[in-house]
Amino acid sequence: MHKGDWNYIRNLNRRVILEEIVKNASLSRSELARITGLNKATISTQVNDLLEQGLVIETRTEALDTPGRKPIIIEMNENAGFTVGIDIDELSTNIIFCDLKGRRLHQKQLHLDTYHFESMLDELIQQLQTEIGVFQNGSSIPPLAGIGVGIHGIVNNDSQIVYTPKQQWVDLDVKTRLEQAFDAPVHVDNSANLSVYAEHVYAKHGSDLFCLTLYSGIGLGMVKDSVIYRGYQGFAGEIGHMIIEPDGKPCPCGNHGCWELYASNKAFFKLLHESGDEFHTQEQVSKHLETTDAEQEIAEYIFYLSIGVNNVINIFNPERIIINSPLFASMPELLDRVEASLQSKFNNYDELKISGLNEDACALGAAALAFKKFLGVHHVDHSASFPSSQ
Repeated sequence: MHKGDWNYIRNLNRRVILEEIVKNASLSRSELARITGLNKATISTQVNDLLEQGLVIETRTEALDTPGRKPIIIEMNENAGFTVGIDIDELSTNIIFCDLKGRRLHQKQLHLDTYHFESMLDELIQQLQTEIGVFQNGSSIPPLAGIGVGIHGIVNNDSQIVYTPKQQWVDLDVKTRLEQAFDAPVHVDNSANLSVYAEHVYAKHGSDLFCLTLYSGIGLGMVKDSVIYRGYQGFAGEIGHMIIEPDGKPCPCGNHGCWELYASNKAFFKLLHESGDEFHTQEQVSKHLETTDAEQEIAEYIFYLSIGVNNVINIFNPERIIINSPLFASMPELLDRVEASLQSKFNNYDELKISGLNEDACALGAAALAFKKFLGVHHVDHSASFPSSQ
């Protein structure tokens, strides 16, 4: 066997073993051998390497009441590092720190001026340095393993920002500046891609999953065969700019009648204001929607939202569709109204449901992407450790 072939097999075995340790949270060497099909000698060699690198730890369980020697359990070493997920939206920036078990360690909401890219980036770096400094100010200082960044716009396959409709950013580089500032790998992606990735990582939704994010705009994240589908150059998923109303409202993208102008949360707030109502919080909106006065606005919103959902189903035939929206999280009965509008005989899907991750999905997906890249694995599955996300 050539050395290159041996290295390939060795790295493949390492990846498979790490993926199973992450997926199962903790398991013994014999369980690893049974699940992966690898022999015990290979398992022993690989686990010893991972122990030496500090990525995993071994503990002897005392939970079993059976006599004899207690099995030694292998699990990820949460103190080996942490990842940071950042969601840069138009109105706020959400930052989440996660350990190597995928658990949330720290969270911070920042209000940055995202309309001026350079000043936004300078302030983000300064604030993030402060947060990391405070977080690491302890007896045990885990290293920064990587940073993931979600952008509400088009990001190409080289992690470069191509265009954001809201801030009008064009051809900008956030990756290099952050890598220079923090001496850690940085991975940048579209916010909808990271949101669907978080759903895939933290909840058991299967390998064919779509996620519609309804906030200031509308994004579509797609996981196909457990891999984020990005399209030819990373531009896939800009479904919010699908035209549903010819000669409709003007959009910053240059077209008229884009879906997100009618069916995003921001559009619904605007619809309420145009009807003479003044609301500034989701709680105020939720209380108003419980009254009969809101029926006309709800009906119009569901009408336009359902048009787009129908188009997504007919074009892509997804197995599951997750709707990530604070409006739907507070009023889950709206989902029944959307489903009732999907009457086409071509509509074929297994499940339409509401996200349990809500506004944190993008930042969690960004942290999970950084974790995936840090370990060098293909698949990350934290669902066994986070049943509340199901």
